[in-house]
Amino acid sequence: MDPVSAARALVDEMFPGALYAFVGGSVLTERRTSTSDLDVVVVLDGLAVPYRESLRWREWPVELLVHSEVSLEAYLDKDFGRRRPVLARICAEGAVLTDRTGGRASDLQSALGERLAAGPEGLTGTQAERARYVLSDLLDDLSGATDPGEQAFIRWEIVQAAATTALGVGRWWQGSGKWLLRELRAHDPKLAGELLAAQDDPVRLAAVASDVLERAGGRLWEGYRTEGDPFHRPLAHVGSGGLSGETAQSSGMRRLAAISGATAGSQRLWMGQTHVSPATRSSDHHHGASETAIYVVSGTPSFVFLEDGRESRIDAGPGDYVYVPPYVPHREENPDPSVEAVVVIARSTQEAIVVNLPSLAG
Repeated sequence: MDPVSAARALVDEMFPGALYAFVGGSVLTERRTSTSDLDVVVVLDGLAVPYRESLRWREWPVELLVHSEVSLEAYLDKDFGRRRPVLARICAEGAVLTDRTGGRASDLQSALGERLAAGPEGLTGTQAERARYVLSDLLDDLSGATDPGEQAFIRWEIVQAAATTALGVGRWWQGSGKWLLRELRAHDPKLAGELLAAQDDPVRLAAVASDVLERAGGRLWEGYRTEGDPFHRPLAHVGSGGLSGETAQSSGMRRLAAISGATAGSQRLWMGQTHVSPATRSSDHHHGASETAIYVVSGTPSFVFLEDGRESRIDAGPGDYVYVPPYVPHREENPDPSVEAVVVIARSTQEAIVVNLPSLAG
């Protein structure tokens, strides 16, 4: 049985209600070997906890990646943020096994394909300097190494550092293990061949890595400086009259920023007030990677989410606290017909992330 047919039969047997599914990876390419597994991504409706499972199905080794649509989006974003889009490549470059959504699988493939083709953002100045410093330092270590074992480990570190530096400077995706080589071969096959040929030859390897350094801006060691977080900054005071409305707003709600990058210089924490109008109900949504903590000052707001596939409701009052984890679909309501609800919100991102959803199931 060919890999696509095998993967489709697996999904039909194990996940008959799947929204959609893909198979991808080496098994669909000329790189396939006797140990290549079926990389299968399955998307289920309302799955609470995504999981990865390695198993053997009939004669096939299988890597299962099982998600809801919300968790798949989160994992894809995480991989793109790390510049290592392995999951995106499985979905975009693989085969659709089933699609009960009327085309969302092919739409996702197209969107991911465009994102992959666009490449990552360029390295920041700090990132480029760090890459140059690391490779310069490794080359110094190699030139002074006398222990054969240490030299062997340094050479491998140089191969990896040269590859990641070249990919970063070239605005190409990164990888680890075999995926690092695959990305480098796709971006610069000549360099990939040179690094492989030179990995056991210290002099030749140093020459190849030095060429990569020149692409990145040249050797950087003496004078390199990077600063850590400041440990002695003054406290910031934002008075009750100093709250700012210069933040994202939603219909029926009024947000006021208290502690933010703009008001207090905070980097990872945002805190402020939200006033929710009477008889107001938000759309179903989640807040991406942001954690949110809510303290109810006045009124009786409610928070609705799914638990075991059913709607669950937290009816809160003054003095209550509510925690909203990352990526959890929910909505806020103020059922009181005449009294607004006032809450204090603290979140782990400066950006007000709101991803609207068609339903709480995602």
